[in-house]
Amino acid sequence: MKTLVTGATGMVGRRVLTEFTRRGLPAVGASRTAERRLDWTDTSNWAEVLEGTTRMFVVTPVGTALGHRVAAFLERAAAIGVERVVVMSAMGTEHAPSDSDQRAAEFKAKELFERVTVLRPNWLFQDFTEGTFANLARSRNGRLELPVKRRTEIAFVDARDVAAVAVAALVDDHGGKEYTLTGPEAVTVGRVVRSTKGTDSPVWRFKPVDESRFYYRASDRGWSDRYIDTLNERFAAAVTGRAAETTDDVHAALGREPIPLGRFARESTL
Repeated sequence: MKTLVTGATGMVGRRVLTEFTRRGLPAVGASRTAERRLDWTDTSNWAEVLEGTTRMFVVTPVGTALGHRVAAFLERAAAIGVERVVVMSAMGTEHAPSDSDQRAAEFKAKELFERVTVLRPNWLFQDFTEGTFANLARSRNGRLELPVKRRTEIAFVDARDVAAVAVAALVDDHGGKEYTLTGPEAVTVGRVVRSTKGTDSPVWRFKPVDESRFYYRASDRGWSDRYIDTLNERFAAAVTGRAAETTDDVHAALGREPIPLGRFARESTL
């Protein structure tokens, strides 16, 4: 049984692939720069990418208008007999319009496969060390500018927990489950920044800005309008408190508590 891991160079996919390798289980990574090249805009090698696959971890790119391509890829996978699929979207996707990229991928996966698990993680701690926040801070000499308030709390989740749940769902079969994955507590962005000073995080300061200033900074990074709009929607939800909710879904899936901020800060590496 071979597992295909899409988004294999991303924060979660890379860790999913590493865990399969550690367990000695057959798995192959797929992305634009991974062992198997997977470009959602190029269907020419999809048959090759899917060859031999029986299980899949699928990540839908955020804010890219590629939901229909992911859906088509899922259809190809179902046609060749893939048995088990884990789809990762984001916290709150269940409330998104049915034609939004990540929601459309969720619907298509549940339509095509009997054994499908949906993961909806909150913002990741690793955004501060290797993801969106880190990229923004590097362009501003360590200052992270986000359209959230100083008191806005978010139940950040560790990418290692998300990856562990994905592996459990693929290996042990959590078919039919939908997990909203959060950390054990809601914390402010400023608290995370203070906790990770002196680690590999390039974020040294946090400054709240309005949406227009964030848009300007993100555009200057070359990010697309659709991607920036998607991020702003998630930040707006956080400001209203919707990202502060904690769940017990990590414990339900793994039988242990999620990794807290203190441990992430101690073990933080790029």
